[in-house]
Amino acid sequence: MKRKIMGGAVALFSAILITGCGNAIPEMSGEQQALFVEYAVGKVLKYDKNREGKLTELILEQETEEDKPDSASDETAHIETDAQEETNTEEVTVIDNTDIVISNITMEEFLKLNSVRFTYTGYETADTYPDQEGELYFAMDATSGRKLLVLKFLTENISGAETSLDIAQSNTRFKIVVNGEEKNALTTLLLNDLAYYQGTLAPGENVELVLICEIPAEQAEVITSLALTMKNDETVTISLF
Repeated sequence: MKRKIMGGAVALFSAILITGCGNAIPEMSGEQQALFVEYAVGKVLKYDKNREGKLTELILEQETEEDKPDSASDETAHIETDAQEETNTEEVTVIDNTDIVISNITMEEFLKLNSVRFTYTGYETADTYPDQEGELYFAMDATSGRKLLVLKFLTENISGAETSLDIAQSNTRFKIVVNGEEKNALTTLLLNDLAYYQGTLAPGENVELVLICEIPAEQAEVITSLALTMKNDETVTISLF
């Protein structure tokens, strides 16, 4: 390549000398001839398309090499990433909130009520509770896509005397465990809301009290287990079925 360029420069130099002013060949010193050859070489290089193409190929080749990932570095980074992921996995602690411990204590024992007996009688799911018509009462509606789950308890005075029942003063919080998942009992204005019931029962008298929570509509179709969690100074969970 260098020889071709130099040859072209010499040829250009010769042509200029021949076609100069008339047919006279100007006299030039050795230094002037060297400068002129250098200038001619620069011009040839500037307009040599072959040189430009090679330069472009060289630049592209260098960029390609730079874009290639270093296999050793990439492998090291991959190993470090895997190690980091394993470390993060080991640091994650999974807490299973559905691991409920069932107690043998009864509701009356937990609430310290000697003259009253609570009997779970079943549940119902509904869009609205209660569903009576023609009476003035507080009613509650389930939110869209959900159902009300209503637990029913027959509350009976088993003593031989009139008994005042005030469950609200016990400051007990109730949670309903549906298929192993705890849900807070809703606060309502129902007169028979077990959590806030206040009333007087004659000997042998009973009243139906309820606890209500919301569950997804699809879950209402498949209820496999129910339990009740009660909490004040301590916490216990009793199985309903």
